[in-house]
Amino acid sequence: MARATGKTCLADSDTECSVCHELFKNPKLLPCAHVLCRHCLLFWLASNTEALCPLCRGAIADPKEKSKTKGWEDVVDALPDDVAMAALVNSTRVLSQDVVCAGCKDSEAVSICLHCGDMLCASCTRAHGNLSATRQHTVETLATMTAERLATSQFAACCVHSDKPSELYCPTHGAAICNLCASSEHRACPEVTLFEKRLDELQQELSAMSEMLKAAEYNLDRSISQLDQQLEEVERNANKSLAEIDEACDRLEKSIKACRRRLRELTLAAKQKVEKSVQATRADMLGRRGRMTSHRRVVDRVKVTSPPGKLEKATATVRLRVQGLNLRVTVPSSLLSMNTIKVDKTTLARLERELTFLGEERQTSGALSESLGWRFHTNHGTNIVLSNDGLTAERVGGWNNGIVVADQPMMPNVLYETRNGVQIRTDKLDLQYTACYLPCGVVLTDPDHLCLPETAHSGWGSEAVVISHAVYNREIKEDNNLNKATFNLPEGARVGVMVTTKAELHLWVNGSDRGVIATTVPTPCFAFFELRGRYQQVSVLPPTHPS
Repeated sequence: MARATGKTCLADSDTECSVCHELFKNPKLLPCAHVLCRHCLLFWLASNTEALCPLCRGAIADPKEKSKTKGWEDVVDALPDDVAMAALVNSTRVLSQDVVCAGCKDSEAVSICLHCGDMLCASCTRAHGNLSATRQHTVETLATMTAERLATSQFAACCVHSDKPSELYCPTHGAAICNLCASSEHRACPEVTLFEKRLDELQQELSAMSEMLKAAEYNLDRSISQLDQQLEEVERNANKSLAEIDEACDRLEKSIKACRRRLRELTLAAKQKVEKSVQATRADMLGRRGRMTSHRRVVDRVKVTSPPGKLEKATATVRLRVQGLNLRVTVPSSLLSMNTIKVDKTTLARLERELTFLGEERQTSGALSESLGWRFHTNHGTNIVLSNDGLTAERVGGWNNGIVVADQPMMPNVLYETRNGVQIRTDKLDLQYTACYLPCGVVLTDPDHLCLPETAHSGWGSEAVVISHAVYNREIKEDNNLNKATFNLPEGARVGVMVTTKAELHLWVNGSDRGVIATTVPTPCFAFFELRGRYQQVSVLPPTHPS
């Protein structure tokens, strides 16, 4: 007997269970948006200690739920049915079975009635179109029929009268009804609309969900790409640091061998710490992207293949799932960054002095900052949170109270720099503050005994030289165009201050000396920076000796 020639636009794997590799039977939609047969899901849960999806290892259900019920059956039955997949599988079975005319029971069927679902031979097709009871039915040839089209073309019957078409929709009861129901049971319902209008609304909602998920997938791909680039940068910087350390240690002969070993350990530990943080975030984003893709496929399948009579239920199911997804795509600001270690002549001299301490157990970032740089003092503004062993400062509160101070006196001709380490986050800005400076300068009081003001513009007395929208030199306000250099700095910008042997205070931006800010600056003095407005976080850079 001949078989149906209808085709499907989907791959066979789309309608086959991943466990039994057969067409789905009673397909169940998992929280991760994958689909399994009901009996396969029960078998999987019974044979595995963890209730995880066999495809993505996503949670299927809380194992504690089983103890509250009679068994996994109740947990599985509580999962929603994938009505779109069930309709598609049923259509696939119909088009792949032996096709005998339902009318004469003898000839090969060449067409199918989309209203009653009967397959007909050529003669019965003509008779079907001539009868008054069936002449309005839509009949199509099997040669051009696809499983998707057959699923979406199924007769949408009234929820009460299965022999009558759904012509109206009652939002009050969420039911597709015929004219008879509208004039009887639903006569008092306030808003009864056309069923076709409701189908259009659901299709629009599904299209919007699909576009939203597609945009989230795109944003996740971009973020994952950024993380991959960051991993590559970490690899390059770590290799560069190792090369610098090797070169320096070779010049220190026997006494430096211990230093070389220790610094390599610190660098590799720092690299591992950064990679672990980035890899964990990347893995989480990959998992989220998988869930986005799975849900988008479900939404697209519901949109394309759901029978009109079941589109309401299918849409409600995916709506709840999509609403529960986290579609925000941001790279967390807490990800660690790693800078290369510049080993110059001054650093070598300091390393020699530090050799006796290299045997002590230290934190990775702490040891690097003590040997090669500086950090922020623990005396800081009330809206500041320090991390990375004092190498990173983040403003977590309001506009003010964001001052951070260096933990050591400035050395002559040494540049103390920070790097703006976080992308501008407009969700934490008042729209009236569309422009912002990054105040910085020096204070003349030891941070251990320094009383920090609310802002860098007031409250210092004669204790500070402040560089901002104007220059305040020990209570003397001066106009100076150099202040424009810290206006609206982009992500990654470097800002630093340096006191020369002539007691002149210089402002540096992105490695460029912008000139003298103040003269006759007393020593000792300490560099400070103020995080305000769009400047959310800064990171310490090792001090350098500009030529």
